[in-house]
Amino acid sequence: MTLTGANTTAPTSATRVSLAGPTADAMSAALDDAVAKLAAVAECPVSSPPSQLDESTLLSMRLLEAMAIAPSRSESLRCLVATLASLCPDATVRGGLGNARLTRFVDSRLGWLGPESTLQQKAAAMWDGSPHRRATDKSNEDQDQAAEQTGLQRASVVRRDHTIEIRLPAAEGNGRCVVWIDGTLGRIEWLPATVNAINAVLWGRPSRSLPTMAINVAKRSTALLSICAVLLALATLWPVPYRVACTARVETAGGRFVATPFEATLLAAHARPGDAVSAGQVLLELDGRPLRLEREALSAEIGQVSKEYDVALATRRIAEAQQAELRKKQLNRQLELITDRLGRLEVISPIDGIIVSGDLDKHIGSPLEQGQTLIEVAPLDQMRLEIDVPEHEIAFVKVGNPARVKINATGGPSIRMPLQTLHPQSELRDEVNVFVGSIDLENTDGNLRPGMQGDAIVYGPLRPWIWSWVRGGFERILWWAGY
Repeated sequence: MTLTGANTTAPTSATRVSLAGPTADAMSAALDDAVAKLAAVAECPVSSPPSQLDESTLLSMRLLEAMAIAPSRSESLRCLVATLASLCPDATVRGGLGNARLTRFVDSRLGWLGPESTLQQKAAAMWDGSPHRRATDKSNEDQDQAAEQTGLQRASVVRRDHTIEIRLPAAEGNGRCVVWIDGTLGRIEWLPATVNAINAVLWGRPSRSLPTMAINVAKRSTALLSICAVLLALATLWPVPYRVACTARVETAGGRFVATPFEATLLAAHARPGDAVSAGQVLLELDGRPLRLEREALSAEIGQVSKEYDVALATRRIAEAQQAELRKKQLNRQLELITDRLGRLEVISPIDGIIVSGDLDKHIGSPLEQGQTLIEVAPLDQMRLEIDVPEHEIAFVKVGNPARVKINATGGPSIRMPLQTLHPQSELRDEVNVFVGSIDLENTDGNLRPGMQGDAIVYGPLRPWIWSWVRGGFERILWWAGY
């Protein structure tokens, strides 16, 4: 690295003033030694007022104080460079901080420079090419050997022609700092006596400014939280359609129930749930043997009554003939009923559709009661969504309100349609009092099946977004308050 400027008064031979470097105990000793030397230079007690100290002592104390209060090691180096630049206005002061390689580089006029800077590249080349020069004078060789034996590196001030190089190594060799003063020197005669204290203060500062970072993060966090609070307030008070949470289930639209036409015994079942049937197709058969026996008995009895009628009429017993005629008519009606039942032993499907429910294989041979539901047949191309609206939300739900239904078993997008019907009377479902609304829709893809359940949202009038979440608790508080 080429450093410009000239100092005609500087000696040509390289000299170095070295003091003990910083470790845990060496730092404390160095500070005590520096204070003692400063007091000796000023020829006054350490506790003397600042007005009794000479100028060099005041400069060194102010420099150490500025470096000590710096929030980080880099800022402490910048304070050192700025102070030396103010004392040497006609010189260029630069400083470097790093370990095996130069990582930070500051110029008294340009400030912090990046790795793309030509000045830092030259300083890095010099940094790598001459990591630790030894002094040439014989008087310091013994001190260097003693420092190496104790595991310490030495802080030093080296004069070379028109340049002063201040070397500030860290304890145990895990870092170093170098300050270059190039040009006309100023009032820095006190620097060699203070270099050890400068080294101790510099490496005593933290590598990063953690408090400053925490403050900046806190400030940014406060601003971010404020913005989030404003956005949250706007979101909670923004008017949106009131959401009524409901449950939904899929039912058939236009389905028919097949019931037992009369008391009989199940003889055979020809359809099972899931089978597609057409109108008029036989679903099951009833046992007709008891009916046939009863029909034969009625036929015999009718024949007997007919003979009695003829005999009474021939003997002119008019009253007996009339009774026999009435009995015959009664028996004929019973016979017609039996004949009609015999014609309905085969139960047929009333519509085209699919057997939704009614597995009768296990009930073959069992007696059936009249009107007992046996099979449900429904077309699956038309389904109905029944929406259970809680009774405390019914005031916000009207026919025509938009609704969104999500069936758990189907997946895919939600069903969005307006509410088509709403029962005027509530029903008890799953031990909850609800009002039932419905939506009819086409089931062209066949994904919907009767009995499927899901969730539904019915959108009511505009209300603040948060009203859907706090309405129940707010109304209970008003009730407890007497409103």
